[in-house]
Amino acid sequence: MEYKREPLEGDEALVLRNSCASFEETLVINVLLDSGMRVSELASLREENVSWQRNCITLIGKGGKRRIIPMSKRVRLLLLDCFSHELRFPLAMRTIQKYVKVVADRARIRKPVSPHVLRHTFAVTYIHKGGNLRALQAILGHSSITTTDIYLNYSGIRVCEDFEKIWDK
Repeated sequence: MEYKREPLEGDEALVLRNSCASFEETLVINVLLDSGMRVSELASLREENVSWQRNCITLIGKGGKRRIIPMSKRVRLLLLDCFSHELRFPLAMRTIQKYVKVVADRARIRKPVSPHVLRHTFAVTYIHKGGNLRALQAILGHSSITTTDIYLNYSGIRVCEDFEKIWDK
């Protein structure tokens, strides 16, 4: 049986966000949940990657591909705070992974939670909010739409919510 990373449901993501105990934890959890960044990309993030005027982050991702990630208001505020106070950022990949695990444990989330699960959560949330699949492909940095589709393993709850959202309008 093929293992599929199970994205967090909306309430689980909220509990995770609310379980952060430090600015660094808040930064890591929220940037991962709101951007779909890979852990390696967050670890190597520099202020030079941020376009404050265009409200986006430009990265060289996996395979040396350049991509643009839009910034949510939350990510913008967190990064402004981070870079203006010259916090110890970028963080080591292992530190980011540890923060995610510690916060998930504190939140008492039973399913496995990792930075990659948060990437999947971003993808499902983006589509659930009405985002375009091709735009998601670009944000995630996938060369194939098939790869993006793998990220969208909807749970039964999401399927029912989507149906209710569009069916009886």
